[in-house]
Amino acid sequence: MDRPLRRRLRPEARRLEIVEAAERLLQAQGSRVRVEDVVREAGVAKGTFFLYFPTWDDLLETIRERLVGRFDTAHPLPTEADGPIDWPALVAEQAAAFIDFTIPNHSVGEAIFHSDFAERRPLADNGILRLTAVIRAGQEAQAFGPVDPEPTARLLFAAIHETADAVARGEDRDMAVAALQNLLRRALAP
Repeated sequence: MDRPLRRRLRPEARRLEIVEAAERLLQAQGSRVRVEDVVREAGVAKGTFFLYFPTWDDLLETIRERLVGRFDTAHPLPTEADGPIDWPALVAEQAAAFIDFTIPNHSVGEAIFHSDFAERRPLADNGILRLTAVIRAGQEAQAFGPVDPEPTARLLFAAIHETADAVARGEDRDMAVAALQNLLRRALAP
């Protein structure tokens, strides 16, 4: 029986092929995906997988970095050079953007942010760091009240994340986001 010839790809293209196959499977099946599933989906040998990703966690970390990077690229934080910033509106927009980004990526997010992998390789709290920076900048602009930025960001991020989970479970998005934005506005009011 003749096997189809495997096309030659540059190493970075082969690696990307594996990552994209894993992302598709994680989106469809969540954390039940295994190496065997990914190599079948990508059409590569198991040895090829381990050439690029010595462990399953290395692959998941790559996917997590890509997901966080896609959000950061799609929703960059403005700078004063961009013009005057409406800090309360920025917080509301970023929160809504997080929810809207999270929903279509829910299964992947569960696998990389809420699994034993996330416990073994915790993320550097990108969302909390971003929110802390926004709160500090908003305070400097006198748009926010005198709250402690880091713990406040941690609590507000928990509310944002729970809102995303609620919308993913089927709650009305507009009502949930409106309630969240009211909470954010009140928590940060001058």
